[in-house]
Amino acid sequence: MSWVWNNWRVKKKQPQLTHENKYRLTDILWWTRPQDVCAEIALIMNLPTVTTNTPGWFQQRLAATKNLLNKMTEEERRKLEDEAEKYRVDGLPLDVQRK
Repeated sequence: MSWVWNNWRVKKKQPQLTHENKYRLTDILWWTRPQDVCAEIALIMNLPTVTTNTPGWFQQRLAATKNLLNKMTEEERRKLEDEAEKYRVDGLPLDVQRK
């Protein structure tokens, strides 16, 4: 589609729905295992438990997911990478899309 505005020709890009996104392992870990990430955040923040309602949890999320990735065995990491590839090919599950 295109239209003219103030004698300028502007083309509107149509969004393309492709599944060529490569998802980061930190995101896959958060989407599939949020309870493990929250437990790691609790360790970082020296709290017994953490939820998404705990003040300051979000600032620690990336550090927690990286800690979990570093603690993973090669087999666990390969499974997570396979899951990321599956999401890239098939698209995200509906419960993740709704978040």
